[in-house]
Amino acid sequence: MAPPQQGEQCGRPAGSALVWVVTALLLLAVLGGGGCLVAYVVLPPAESPAWIPAVGLSLVALPWAFWLATCAYRCVTTRSADRAVAPAAAGSIVSRNSPGS
Repeated sequence: MAPPQQGEQCGRPAGSALVWVVTALLLLAVLGGGGCLVAYVVLPPAESPAWIPAVGLSLVALPWAFWLATCAYRCVTTRSADRAVAPAAAGSIVSRNSPGS
């Protein structure tokens, strides 16, 4: 067996690099949001800007929003794919079981 060439994917799916990029971005969002929230708690009220808690909560909530959007997308695409396949399958079953065949 020949060793894999440098240009080959080595059995990885095409989007595996994208998964790592999205994971790193979501991790950075959580860390940045956590940093903002820690700064809001640690800094005295006179020194902490008003936007820090809003940005912190938004960044921490970003992975949750991404996850919910991904689940909704998968549910919608699966349901629409089932609807597209179901009429063809139902018609073929009826035609096989009809008494005229």
